[in-house]
Amino acid sequence: MKAFLRPWCLGAAMSALYALAIVLGFWRVLAPDVVFVAPDAPLAPLTFGEAVRQLFSTPPTLQNLVFLLPYRFAYEGTFWVDGYVMCLAAVFLLRGRGVGWGAAWVGGLCAAFAGYFATLFCAGHRGVVDALSVGCLGFGALLRGVRTGRVRWFALVAAANALSLAAQADIWLLVALAQGAYALWLLWRERPAWRPLARGAAVAAAVFLVVGWPALRHTFVDARQTRADQLAQAQAAAQSPAQAAVAQWRFITDWSLPPEDLVEWFLPGAIGHTSYPFDPKPYTGRIGSAHQTLRQHTVHVGWPAMLLAAAAIVLLARRDPSARDLPFWYALAAVALLLALGRHTPLYRAVAALPFLDQIRAPVKWLHLTGFALAVAAGVGAQALTRRWAWAAFPLAAAVALCGALVIRPYVFPRDLRHTPLTAALPPGATLCNAVRWPLLDDVCRWHRIPLSTDPRAADYAVAPVPQPGLTPVATQTLAQPPLTLGLYRLR
Repeated sequence: MKAFLRPWCLGAAMSALYALAIVLGFWRVLAPDVVFVAPDAPLAPLTFGEAVRQLFSTPPTLQNLVFLLPYRFAYEGTFWVDGYVMCLAAVFLLRGRGVGWGAAWVGGLCAAFAGYFATLFCAGHRGVVDALSVGCLGFGALLRGVRTGRVRWFALVAAANALSLAAQADIWLLVALAQGAYALWLLWRERPAWRPLARGAAVAAAVFLVVGWPALRHTFVDARQTRADQLAQAQAAAQSPAQAAVAQWRFITDWSLPPEDLVEWFLPGAIGHTSYPFDPKPYTGRIGSAHQTLRQHTVHVGWPAMLLAAAAIVLLARRDPSARDLPFWYALAAVALLLALGRHTPLYRAVAALPFLDQIRAPVKWLHLTGFALAVAAGVGAQALTRRWAWAAFPLAAAVALCGALVIRPYVFPRDLRHTPLTAALPPGATLCNAVRWPLLDDVCRWHRIPLSTDPRAADYAVAPVPQPGLTPVATQTLAQPPLTLGLYRLR
């Protein structure tokens, strides 16, 4: 009985550490009407009925399940749940390789708090973190499938990839490529029987088609056309084929990781945090596009993760069974880091010439694979310590969680939705027409369940830049980014 309960009790304690780190990192936005700034993730609150309809009317994703929560939790919850799923993905993989429960949870927490993944909420990239966390579950299932030949593990690989594709196609492609490389590695190391492997591959293909068909149709029709339109716009000003090729290259390699940014692996925040004007320590580097410098994350993977990943070499030198895959994870971390440099390395021209990869923008995305690979290596490194001192798992996990909370905090910018003069001036039940289509104001109104209308004739009040002759002003508010003063006017 004790042997059965011990992993569950350990898992509960480690999960509590994750929750504590989330509380410490997001402390400033835990009030009911305060959210963090996430430009690409509008609040868009849904009623429970709307969330249920979305769950069955769109390609299935983990996010759609989170949206079933009350919307004041679903906004932040999508990032917090995805972080925990990423943690479980690393635990699942490490346990499959024989790493002890304590060390596996240390590696899982390293994956959840890898800087680029953990701070991407500041950009609001829900699809990215959702695709990464769910897709990485496929590594552990793939390992078990190759080793045992059991069909259920291949089905899980396919389901994880289908959910990842539905969340974000380009991130799914990167994870799928890494899983393909891992499959080749496992075939070489494990020498599995071919018959159960072929049966499992057939089941995986069938499950992927069934579960992922809506996402496949969207990806290879709508999303592909959207990216083609974006490339066409980037090339529109070109006056020759050579200029068009240059424009396409620039578009694909925007947001390449500058080599000097790697100093933040050891000194987080050394060149600032974000490009937001309200950031007390703005980013001073050069990541971004040809038109703007823009960063909304850190590349710091965490000191505990780096130290433990280095310590894993001890087990590799001793030919420990739990370290059999370490060469693969070290190689994946190095290759993904090199590709994240994008235009700053000549290698990326060959990568960008490959089918489908020529559609992926922002090479820095490859850095997500580096963070996950180092977290797996860190879990193996923790095994070297916990095998001798079992109690060491808790201080190691606490150090990882504390480091993660400290890394997250500078990227949490509170957005208080409680005190807005424009919405406070509206009487209960009044309908608002947002004449300037200001997204922040839309968010605030939806948050407070104020009815919105696109037709001024159907609204009681309208929002427009001040002054507006002939209208009766009710309230005004200055919004700082971009500088704009809005007025709330009574229409009838």
